[in-house]
Amino acid sequence: MLAAFIAALAALAATIGDLLMLYVSNSQRPELSLPAIPAASLWIGGVLGVVAIPFYALGYHSASRIVEAVSRGAARAVFWLGSIGALLGAAIHGLTAFQIHADLEAGAAVQDPLSSVASWGPTILALWALAAVSVLLASVLFGWLVTRGRDSTPRLVGLSNPALVMVALVAVGMSTPLLRSFLVPAAPNLAHLVFFGACVWAHQAGRLHSR
Repeated sequence: MLAAFIAALAALAATIGDLLMLYVSNSQRPELSLPAIPAASLWIGGVLGVVAIPFYALGYHSASRIVEAVSRGAARAVFWLGSIGALLGAAIHGLTAFQIHADLEAGAAVQDPLSSVASWGPTILALWALAAVSVLLASVLFGWLVTRGRDSTPRLVGLSNPALVMVALVAVGMSTPLLRSFLVPAAPNLAHLVFFGACVWAHQAGRLHSR
């Protein structure tokens, strides 16, 4: 449970990092009418994510223990796929901070976050694709095994897998320009906050059931 709790704190830190970086970028967009904040907030947000996201490996280790009783092979896959996604996520977070800084220094017109990422070239897009595949596979394995109900883990934990939560957050985020500018790009880390929180609950529920 401690590993999942640490990972949840890391996801919270990374989400705050996302929001700081997004705010610095989005505050340059006149249509959002956001007051400016110190430019150093970009680097604070970048460091928060780069340092915190690798700790997601602890959360995926905790998630793997939840499904270990059902399939040890699947448990190992959940851990390694999630850990690879975490390392890629840290790299993406750091590159994003540098790209935002480069755009601001160049005086380039600031676009919405999704359009900006698409304009940054194939490297960051490839990293996003690899991270997405890793997290998706880990999510499918975890969600399938937990929701099948072959142990005492609450079924809701299976539905809290990062991929499914991310889809829900993006669906909500597409409803308004402000949410599209903040919630949608922050969805991956926010989804992991929900996921690791659910893992804490699952381990706590397992302890209660074992008494």
